[in-house]
Amino acid sequence: MKPTSVVPRHAGIYMGHTKLLLLGCGIFLIAAGFAAGRLSVHRNEVAAVPDPSTTLSDSTPRGEVLENIRPVPVAVAPVVTTPSMGWNEQSWQQLLAAPATMARNADLAAMLEKLAAIDPQKAMALAKAEGNLKFRDTLIQSALHGWARLAPMDAANYALALPNATDRDQALKSVFAGAVITDPDGAVRTANAMMQQNPGEATSYGNSMIDALSDSGNFEAAAQMAAGGDTVQQSIWMAEAYSKWALLQPQAAAQAASDIADPAAKNEALHGVIGGWAEADPAGLTGFLAQQPAGADRGQMLGQSLESWSRLDPVATAQWINANASQLGTDLDAGIKAIATVNAVDPPTAVEWAGTINNANLRSQALNDVLRNWVQTDFAAAKSFFDTTPDLLPADRQQISEIIASMSAQTSTQ
Repeated sequence: MKPTSVVPRHAGIYMGHTKLLLLGCGIFLIAAGFAAGRLSVHRNEVAAVPDPSTTLSDSTPRGEVLENIRPVPVAVAPVVTTPSMGWNEQSWQQLLAAPATMARNADLAAMLEKLAAIDPQKAMALAKAEGNLKFRDTLIQSALHGWARLAPMDAANYALALPNATDRDQALKSVFAGAVITDPDGAVRTANAMMQQNPGEATSYGNSMIDALSDSGNFEAAAQMAAGGDTVQQSIWMAEAYSKWALLQPQAAAQAASDIADPAAKNEALHGVIGGWAEADPAGLTGFLAQQPAGADRGQMLGQSLESWSRLDPVATAQWINANASQLGTDLDAGIKAIATVNAVDPPTAVEWAGTINNANLRSQALNDVLRNWVQTDFAAAKSFFDTTPDLLPADRQQISEIIASMSAQTSTQ
């Protein structure tokens, strides 16, 4: 059996001291490590204090300084990013570097308009930096459009300072169009101020303002402004306002025009309604006019609507005239003349229609128009009708006679 190892007594004392020493060193090292760790954590905590602009809640104003944070200023160029306003510097630069297309240019113009609503000076500078002259003008108009949302008077003054009259007018149209989006009443005040400063251009400026109001759907405001013009302005403005209104809302425009008390203003408004409605729905307009009282300008307005309708559908127009001839009588004369002179109607049918016109002057004018074309396509038939019709007045007969003589002379020399 192997003897058991026995540790001498003095060795035990040595080992005891050694253990104590090692334990002390361990405690020291642990304490030192713990202290170093705490220092390291503290340094990291200080370094991790975020910038206040990144910790503000959505409800905290961006310009507010929090009292318990003192960040060290860092000289870094700010990046303007306002997604809610549709402007992003990086997106602008990326789009600008892309090959030019219609879609890309439209996106740039839309971005610049939104930038101008918060920083018009920067927007205008970016617009003027564009090398393509045509696109530069587009960007300038977009910048003015956005600028007018923020400060319409400043944008208008910029437009008025342009030396070229055409550029000036176009710029003011952009300003008015932008201003009505956010504040139609303020836009009208801006236009009135411009007209007072430039009385010689007042009619033109007012017309542009009425266009802007109408294009934005503020038809009643456009009509109200038109009614406030002087005699010359009112004539032009009423026609413009009610024409644009009738293009989209003909029944509402017609009712508003019919409600006007002043006879002269009412007449101008109704003529504006006819102009717009005739483009949008001549058949509907014709039905509306047929229900209006006889007299005044009903015959002239029916002629305008029937002429527009006859260019689109002469057969339907002719059928409507035949169905309503007994009721409307002479008010249909201008409409019948329109049917007689439309290109789609053959000459024998056209002169038959012209012969039903009650008014002698209109009847002769219609026959003159028909014969001018008829002699070019069937000389013999046209001359035969000319020789026998009693419906041509002397002046019209003389004109057609000269045309026939000239053509006969050319034929005989060939």
